[in-house]
Amino acid sequence: MNTTKKTTQFTRLALLAALLVVLGCTPLGFISIPPISITLMHIPVIIGSLMLGATYGGVLGLVFGLVSMLKAATSPNPADLVFSPFASGMPLASLVMCIGPRVILGILPAILNKLLLKVLKKQAINFTISACISTAVHTILVLGCLSLFFKAIPVQEIFMYIIGVNGVLEMVAAGVLATGVCVPLKKNHVI
Repeated sequence: MNTTKKTTQFTRLALLAALLVVLGCTPLGFISIPPISITLMHIPVIIGSLMLGATYGGVLGLVFGLVSMLKAATSPNPADLVFSPFASGMPLASLVMCIGPRVILGILPAILNKLLLKVLKKQAINFTISACISTAVHTILVLGCLSLFFKAIPVQEIFMYIIGVNGVLEMVAAGVLATGVCVPLKKNHVI
């Protein structure tokens, strides 16, 4: 990769990372439809992975995890405290739960997209499937960490609710928005 292309890719990475910080530190990163709150923070990570590749996606996932940890540490919502290594009572578990699934979220879409390109030749369908599967895997990993590390929390009820409502809405949002952004960018050779 030449220097100009590296600089361009790094600039795109920085823009998406800055977007993650803005989404995480303001209400813009969440759609609140009581009693649920749907996050949009995973979408720039997925877009970055699909457009820039797995390595850059992993970096964006790390930024997502760190911003989530910061938000949890400063959030007035008691449910967020398990994501804060400063307040959960289990700092290592909180770090793993905040960062691990998010880094995987950043790597997975690029890998899925490459695999799907071998089977399906429709880029839009590949982007949609990659975004939806990655979102589902991310949700399952976060809830799996929650049940593994924080056994006192009634995860089964939370798990069913989040998978049934939040997870589906976040998958739809990821599929629609990631495809809506990635297809024109690829078509016009912007990325």
